[in-house]
Amino acid sequence: MPRISKTFTHTLGREEAAKRLKSAIAREKIKKAFAVSEPSENWIDDYHLNYSMKVFTYPIAGDLVINDADIVVNIELPVVAVMVTGMIEDQLQQQMKEFLT
Repeated sequence: MPRISKTFTHTLGREEAAKRLKSAIAREKIKKAFAVSEPSENWIDDYHLNYSMKVFTYPIAGDLVINDADIVVNIELPVVAVMVTGMIEDQLQQQMKEFLT
């Protein structure tokens, strides 16, 4: 399975970054409801999220860790997504920038 692992730096502090990300995740779930099914969100603690979903029937899973100065995002993609991994990385970069500013 293809895997994306990205680290995004921020200057918000852990609490504020977590607050913004949780709010953004809630908004994105509503906006992308047409494409996403079986969403699962499991916060291990206030700063570590394990998630999974199906996007157009393809399984996606991963985790997100919020640290004091960065956020690490890991995504496991289905093999069929190998051709669009770069596009997914670009979208992730853009969304994280929006979420953290």
